[in-house]
Amino acid sequence: MKSTILLSAALFIGLQNVLLSCLASPQVIDGGEGHSLFVCIDKTVLSCGENTYGQLGDGTNINKTTPVVVTGLGGIIAAAAGYYHSLFLKNDGTVWVCGNNASGQLGDATNINKTTPVQVIGLSGITAVAGGYGHSIFLKNDGTVWACGGNGNGQLGDGSNTSKNTPVQVSGLSGITAVAAGGGHSIFLKNDGTVWTCGGNGSGQLGDGTNTDKNNPVQIQGLSGIIAVAGGFFYSLFLKNDGTAWTCGNNYDGQLGDGTDTNRWNPVQVTGLSGISAAAVGSDHSIFLKNDSTVWTCGRNGSGQLGDGTNSVRWNPVQVSGLIGIVAVAGGDDHSLFLKNDGTVWACGRNNSGQLGDGTNSGKSTPVQVSGLCTVSSLPVELLSFSEHFWNLLLQNNPASDGLLCTLIVPEYGLMQLEILDVSGKIVNIEQIQAIKGSNILKLDLSNIKSGMYFIKVFNEEKILMKKFLKE
Repeated sequence: MKSTILLSAALFIGLQNVLLSCLASPQVIDGGEGHSLFVCIDKTVLSCGENTYGQLGDGTNINKTTPVVVTGLGGIIAAAAGYYHSLFLKNDGTVWVCGNNASGQLGDATNINKTTPVQVIGLSGITAVAGGYGHSIFLKNDGTVWACGGNGNGQLGDGSNTSKNTPVQVSGLSGITAVAAGGGHSIFLKNDGTVWTCGGNGSGQLGDGTNTDKNNPVQIQGLSGIIAVAGGFFYSLFLKNDGTAWTCGNNYDGQLGDGTDTNRWNPVQVTGLSGISAAAVGSDHSIFLKNDSTVWTCGRNGSGQLGDGTNSVRWNPVQVSGLIGIVAVAGGDDHSLFLKNDGTVWACGRNNSGQLGDGTNSGKSTPVQVSGLCTVSSLPVELLSFSEHFWNLLLQNNPASDGLLCTLIVPEYGLMQLEILDVSGKIVNIEQIQAIKGSNILKLDLSNIKSGMYFIKVFNEEKILMKKFLKE
């Protein structure tokens, strides 16, 4: 139903020459209609909430108010929650799924629900996944996109309106770096910062100036410099490289954050926010993580999903109460999830199925800590937040002009190589770094590099870290 945007941490899944993983959003927390998913630092997965279709993956159909282990999975680096199904990305590039399969969204060549994860057929080299109401999207390391499930509105982007229970390639797309799924529409981000969409468009969620469905991807005109995308039920969200957010589609509850309840067929800017580093959407609410680690929300709030202590609709973003040190955000149908830099997760909103994971079924209008949870996979955003297990690469002035200030955080001493690559993968600069344990401050000279989008890659035999930056 939605795709979490996380820009504070790059994801690499063992494909050393793949740049796409740097842009594909690593979802370590995510929420569906009534369930939540958590990727642990040991690469196992926990889940809680509604389990009618087996979407928790624990082999039962019983709801859980505290997190339980998803059966038989290891090596998981990302997870995505569809409305009633779940997707898990392994570090070998395969995808595993469970839950509702009425439209073929599990991609296993059947329409039979699964209570434990099964592998999606015919896919390898996957770097990102997204789940919609009844469809799934898969991004490959060659920049192509594949999809399966319901296709009544053209959301699979294969030129038809026929549902598919095995993945088919989205037509006419290459160089894709991120994907998102709305209720019945799909969103694709290209490596040139443009955005392409297909599927249902009754509220203008495709952002092409019409309300006509599209069964092949169309480009959103007037959008550039986009670095991340997300899809709500009937709306879309786009994050620009200048830290602003833009939205289009249904706005009945103020989820577009422009101070009105007017639907938008073309993207409009979210008001009053800057320095946004990550964002997520629920069905009808939006969540924004700022670079100071505070969280802001807008839209529907009947269940307290905005976390501001009220149940009032917000047409403009308001700050979530009592949260600091947040590194990732995610949205479910009517609930929100927040990952702190200590690996704990906090949640608010609707809790009828136990999706907040606090051991109750009582809704919360301010965040409460998810109980009985593993340490969720996360990387610190504060320079002093260092653990012996953490690796991270932080960019402190991005976009950059003549110089880029980086902090490399490593758990041990050792020699590492640093490369700067352009969008084609060409190396434009190489340096050797003798890293010390903890924080290493790096000042990179960009004066001889022309303006544009680049990737910084730091690696040794054990680990690869990648980040995207913009040279002004």
